[in-house]
Amino acid sequence: MPAEGVWALLPFRVPSGWWVRHNGLSARFVDGRMVEVNDSEDLLWLQQPVPPERRGRDGWRELTVDLGWYRDHFRLVLLEPDWDHVVASFDTIDVHEAIAVLEVWLERPPVGNAV
Repeated sequence: MPAEGVWALLPFRVPSGWWVRHNGLSARFVDGRMVEVNDSEDLLWLQQPVPPERRGRDGWRELTVDLGWYRDHFRLVLLEPDWDHVVASFDTIDVHEAIAVLEVWLERPPVGNAV
């Protein structure tokens, strides 16, 4: 547990094959409980690139996951591979719910044949 009032990264599981490009998903803890979450639109950016030996083959897609805080809710977005191709999005006010959905998406992305 982080020291009183100290900001610390929130834990979540990242399966192999994903790159963490940016992680600002942090919270401040007081009395052993989370009291405040970082409120940036740019909290988390992960990418699952196509392995070099698989480029151009069917069934492999480059995926990107973005998580941010937008005024009054967290928004999790799955892109294939960029903002012009949004595959799925999820909104919630609960950071724990956002992390739970994130972990499911990283393990089993909600797209056709993506791996």
